Amino acid sequence: MAKKEEEKSRTLRNFRSLSVEEDRRHSFFMRDREESIDLPCSHFPDYPKDSHPEPVVKSGWLDKTPPKGGKRFQRRWVQLDHKYLRYFQNSKEVYSKRMISLQCVSAVQPAGDQRFELITLNRTFLFKTESNQARSEWIKSLEEVLRRRQQNGGGGVFFKSYLAKTEGLLEMTSPRTKVYTVINNNRIYLFKNRQEYMNGLGITDIDLSKASLKESSKSFSVITPYRTFSFVVESEAERQRWCACLAECVRSSAPVSRVCEKLWSKEFNRVCADCGADSPEWASVNLCVLLCERCADAHRCLGPSVSKVFSLKGNDQLWTEDLIKLFLQLGNGKVNSFWAANIPSSEILNVESSSSERLAYATAKYLKGTFRKQHHLSGQQEALNNALCAAVKGSNIVETFRLLFSGADINSSTGIPEFPTPLALAMHSGQTNQVELLKHNQKSDTVKSEVNTAPSLSGYLFKVASANRPITEQKPRSEFTQRWCSLNAGMFTYYKSEQMAHRCGSMKTSEIICLSLNSPGNHGFEHTLEIYTDAGRVYLFGADDIVTIKEWFRAISMAMLPTALSSVCGLCDRLGRLLCTEGSLGTGWFCLSGSMLQVLLEDSVQDINLLRLHTLTIGDGAGDVVLGWRGGYVHLSFDQRPHFPGWISSLRRGAGSGNEMLSQQQLTKSGIPITVQRCIEYVTRHGLMSAGIYRKSGTTSRVSALLDSFQQDARNVCFSDKFGVDDVASTLKRFLREVKGGVFNGEDNSRNWLKVADVSHHRAKLSMYQNLLSELPEVNRETLKVLLNHLYCVHHLSEFNQMTMGNLGIVFGPTLFQTDGSDPRTYTVVEEMIQNYCAIFNVPEEELQKELDATSLILNKINDQTSSKFAPSLSICAVYIEKKEEGAELLVQVGSNVTAKQLVLQVLEMRGIEPFAEEMWTCYEVQEKEEMERELHFEEKVLPLYFSLGPDCHLLVKKSQYSNDIKNYLSGKNEVYKVGTLRVCEVKGDKNRNFISHQCELTKGTLKLYKDTESSLCEKEWSVQEGTLYYGYRSKLSPPTPWGLTLVCGQQQWYFCCDNEDEFIEWMATFLSLQCGENR
Repeated sequence: MAKKEEEKSRTLRNFRSLSVEEDRRHSFFMRDREESIDLPCSHFPDYPKDSHPEPVVKSGWLDKTPPKGGKRFQRRWVQLDHKYLRYFQNSKEVYSKRMISLQCVSAVQPAGDQRFELITLNRTFLFKTESNQARSEWIKSLEEVLRRRQQNGGGGVFFKSYLAKTEGLLEMTSPRTKVYTVINNNRIYLFKNRQEYMNGLGITDIDLSKASLKESSKSFSVITPYRTFSFVVESEAERQRWCACLAECVRSSAPVSRVCEKLWSKEFNRVCADCGADSPEWASVNLCVLLCERCADAHRCLGPSVSKVFSLKGNDQLWTEDLIKLFLQLGNGKVNSFWAANIPSSEILNVESSSSERLAYATAKYLKGTFRKQHHLSGQQEALNNALCAAVKGSNIVETFRLLFSGADINSSTGIPEFPTPLALAMHSGQTNQVELLKHNQKSDTVKSEVNTAPSLSGYLFKVASANRPITEQKPRSEFTQRWCSLNAGMFTYYKSEQMAHRCGSMKTSEIICLSLNSPGNHGFEHTLEIYTDAGRVYLFGADDIVTIKEWFRAISMAMLPTALSSVCGLCDRLGRLLCTEGSLGTGWFCLSGSMLQVLLEDSVQDINLLRLHTLTIGDGAGDVVLGWRGGYVHLSFDQRPHFPGWISSLRRGAGSGNEMLSQQQLTKSGIPITVQRCIEYVTRHGLMSAGIYRKSGTTSRVSALLDSFQQDARNVCFSDKFGVDDVASTLKRFLREVKGGVFNGEDNSRNWLKVADVSHHRAKLSMYQNLLSELPEVNRETLKVLLNHLYCVHHLSEFNQMTMGNLGIVFGPTLFQTDGSDPRTYTVVEEMIQNYCAIFNVPEEELQKELDATSLILNKINDQTSSKFAPSLSICAVYIEKKEEGAELLVQVGSNVTAKQLVLQVLEMRGIEPFAEEMWTCYEVQEKEEMERELHFEEKVLPLYFSLGPDCHLLVKKSQYSNDIKNYLSGKNEVYKVGTLRVCEVKGDKNRNFISHQCELTKGTLKLYKDTESSLCEKEWSVQEGTLYYGYRSKLSPPTPWGLTLVCGQQQWYFCCDNEDEFIEWMATFLSLQCGENR
């Protein structure tokens, strides 16, 4: 023992002497003791290399000396390229905590065991590797880069030259700090101060090629795909100076897009169609020409009715593959052979032409058609129209182009009722290039052209008397009266007969707010159509054949819809305008076809699959409707007019039902039924090692109740304490046994699967399974994959749960094939699919092994704690760290007595995070739907809370945002209380959403609410111990400020709005102190 101590002391002395000697040689160096700025990303890149323009020479985890001379090393992700050495908080972050210009590095050398130093002009950075070999590799890489830089010559510390475009001190708002900012090379460089800039020590740099700029009065924001950087300036002039430089950088640094690359692949598209300038980056999408920036300005002066100008960059929604193909087929060459066929040499533009010359040229060429090639049908309107209708059915796009710009009417009648316009005819003929050309030449800038795009139609329909309420009861055939109906020039009119001149009634198509195609057999006539007007009237029309009703539906929809939607909205079940907070002027257009909802908001069309909604909230009575999907949220405001209840019913049907086939169930983002996903997750967390899982049956009444809840609305099912793991497992089995068509999509397909069990050759059998799998609908295929993956994990723990592959085959064979279990082939198929899961589903074994390793890790921990005996009091909890991301949850083994503090320590240990001394990490309960969260008390038990969480809630471990502020506020206070004015809101049935000022008093364990400062009568009183306080409140309430608190008492919620952050902290600190006492 003494010998070991002596050896240890000798090693320590040698290392210290080495450090002293090095410090003596470089006595003017300083260690990195300054705190770096944390710039976490809100979104991470799909591929890390996307965020780093320079090729990375070497990267990996290193330990570095902490700020302020701490004793413990900090673990950082370090990257070396040919210009900089950067280190990051983790491997996913885009923006570094520090970046060191290699131009200022004078040497790199070893510094003891596993350590090396990077020596700059006035500072030394000490790094520690995992081994001496790794240290040697880092030193070798650094020396090689430094040697190459020396051979290639120097330059500025951070740039090729010392000249920066703009530089100066700016104040960032998040985090709140001042940084010395330099713009150069189309990048923003951030430094702690100017001295560090001159010494080559930066914080991070921001690539402007993927950024956009947002300005306000005395601030501006640089918005990147990964986070937003906001800066405050002292004056308007200063803001203009910075923003002008940034705007120029953003514009010039935009990369050559995929659109440019594809369009420039044709030689004639590499120059401007008007002046011949190289690399045109603009286009007129209706004229099909590529333009330089100066000629594009001239085209804008012509107006959108003549030339619709768009950039080739940053318009991915516009530049579809079909539009790109159109430009490749036409492009500048063929288009100029028409527009510039007869241009005199004296009129030709060049790159030096002035703006006035360009405008005059564009006016003559495109507006007046002075130089165009005459079509042989010019002046013969009917012949041009007929030729256009014939051309759109074929592939000769050049002829269609010539006809359009020689005077053919784009909305001329084709004479075919089903396809009344050339656009409809082109769509029916499958001519995508023709469709693109016609679609972009639909003139939508005048009222006249909007009316002309709607076809005229007339004929007999049968009508019932109009009403001012929804038509819910069946209308017999006897109540329908025949009427001659006419749609023309934006008016829908109906008469007693075709010969009558006096009309019975009429409405403008602009007054129609909803069309609904009813299911067959709803009324006396087999096929019916409902029309809802802005004034709240409902009109019901019927016919005996579906073709007639669909023809009228299509004609009226084309007349009432805006042009932007009429080209993408086909025949559907229901369409119309709804009050929508996200829409332009508070309205939006909605088109529902089955489960697909198209939404037109601000001239952009969004496709929403209702089956894959995250949330669907429908208020009771006069409540609003909220649709949450992967693209965000859509809020539909309650409308008293009769069309709104029909929308609610249609949305509910489209959002999926539990008694339909798998493809019509409510689905997760990955495309499997929510019922399957939720049950599998529950069993994974709470019953993976339960003996006889899936073999034991749950209580019949509880299983039926749970399955009924899933069938009514799977999105809002919450597992309460009364449901055991066997109840949930039995619910999954029963769902799979009873779902329409089953997982294998019907009896015929099921028989094909069973035949494979008789095949003896192994490879042939696997190939047959794969072929059958590929023939299944996508939802069935993905559901089967997720289920078999889960069963493989169950089998992996068969030592504990006794569920071998054979046992699982016996249980799930009859379940999946929906049989009585008399056919043993059902067992065989399931068992073989579990055994050959990777081969059948093309899953890499490494991916599956990761899941099994995670399971084994949990198993080993249990063995250590219980001597190989499973502890039923332990459960698996899903916890997120810093922010919630799909698939990023940590599965943590949690006992019934584990506190929030213990959970946080366990999570940080699993992630290898060592907090700074001043950092406070804690666990939060996050309620996504309510947009609020609360910090768990460090002694609060985690498991009871976890079991009570709803589907939109989760646990999140992150740095505490307000702990230090709360401590500072409460320090030195002998008596804790708070009195002041708060704006308070109570929502009753989604009706009252006003924030009203009240005098509030928080003292002696109660929160009291008074009408005003003069009132002595307490209107409301809550016990602090019985309430739960959350940070934040619903944005749907339109609160006056972001500083809000939500008080939950039983089933009721109260919202408190503070004027500023300091006031917010004071109220929160007071409440928590009174609730927790000295334990806070």
